[in-house]
Amino acid sequence: MATTPKFTVLFEKLRGQTFPLDKDALTIGRKDGMDIVLKDGSVSGYHADLFRTEKDGKVIFTLRDHDSTNGTRVNNQPITEHVLQTSDLITFGNVEVLFDGERNGSGNTSDFSHLTHTIDIGSLDKNTTAPQVLTAFDPKKAQKAKKDALFQRSMIITFGLIGLGLAALAVLVLSKIIAK
Repeated sequence: MATTPKFTVLFEKLRGQTFPLDKDALTIGRKDGMDIVLKDGSVSGYHADLFRTEKDGKVIFTLRDHDSTNGTRVNNQPITEHVLQTSDLITFGNVEVLFDGERNGSGNTSDFSHLTHTIDIGSLDKNTTAPQVLTAFDPKKAQKAKKDALFQRSMIITFGLIGLGLAALAVLVLSKIIAK
């Protein structure tokens, strides 16, 4: 029996939800009207495309990022275009899905081209946050930030001790004046 290739959502409350990849071209994004709608602030309105082609009797799925704001990653590597393999982990913004491309050799799939798939994360959790912009981690900047924080703490302690010393000196001077 043939299994239709699919995406399985791994993202928090939607974990386990599946979407058959049943058309030759699928659009993926946050906007209504996409073939697969991911209603999350980290997903661009038109985030990516998925193309199904056949080469040497084998079905191939190619994922293409559509210049999305937060990017598309496959197995934690940023991509612009990538041929998917079974068990690839795909991240659209912050939404993770698993690609299951297993099927028998017949190449037959049912026609579900009239379906649109919608994931509305906003209706599940009213405490959603603003989209998080993904940036590259820079170890030198992190090390500098640690040094800056350490310097600030040492300055606070130094000035605190100086202030405490001046206060003690003032008390000593006042006690001498009062004693006379």
